[in-house]
Amino acid sequence: MKLINSIPLVDFTGGVVATVISIIVCFAIIGGLIFYVKKSKKRKNMVHNKKKKNDNPEKGR
Repeated sequence: MKLINSIPLVDFTGGVVATVISIIVCFAIIGGLIFYVKKSKKRKNMVHNKKKKNDNPEKGR
């Protein structure tokens, strides 16, 4: 009886661990994508601003 009772608990905990790990991985991927998008947008904006600032004095000269 002890073996029969322990098998579902092991399966249940294994499933819970798997779901928790998968949820954490999903959140990490989503967070990474959001962070990457924000970083890339900031870089694009900075590049555009730098180009504009550099282009205007050159045109003025």
